[in-house]
Amino acid sequence: MAVTLHLPSRSLVLLCGAPGSGKSTFAERHFLWSQVVSSDRCREMVCDDEENMAVHREAFSLLRLIVRLRLSLGRFTVIDSTALERKHRTAYVSMAAQYNFHPVAIVFDVPYELCLRQNESRSRRVPPEAIRHYHNLLQKTKISVRNEGFDRVFILSPEQIRTARIAFEDKDEKEGDNKRRNSRERGG
Repeated sequence: MAVTLHLPSRSLVLLCGAPGSGKSTFAERHFLWSQVVSSDRCREMVCDDEENMAVHREAFSLLRLIVRLRLSLGRFTVIDSTALERKHRTAYVSMAAQYNFHPVAIVFDVPYELCLRQNESRSRRVPPEAIRHYHNLLQKTKISVRNEGFDRVFILSPEQIRTARIAFEDKDEKEGDNKRRNSRERGG
């Protein structure tokens, strides 16, 4: 049941899912490190600790700044955060429109129990009650996301997350895809 996600080169891709759903692993597998703007990485950059939730405002201020800079330079961009609150998703849709980018949502429809199991294998574990909270938001997201202004919405099951392929729709991104493939073949 493999699915191919067709993405324009001028896309702002929002990965939406509960902690432990596989967003970061998916991003690492399919996109260049430089294309992914991670809320965890931004949190670590502002205070040296990706687990410090007290710097939420600062971390997301940095995330939005980096996203704006990438879009202003015409660069394909992926946001790796939970993105399960509608107000945040619609803000990113507006940001994409400002820069003439295609807003794309990839929703990780992963059962709560699987998120818990995958969370246990991570170096930074999220409390189960936080995963439950975000998983409840996921249910609302699946209902509303198609009506939030995204050009494309992909809601992926765990199997589709594992087997998905990315197809870029123009020459520049295909070259980037070849660089990623060649890097993986070299073990990089």
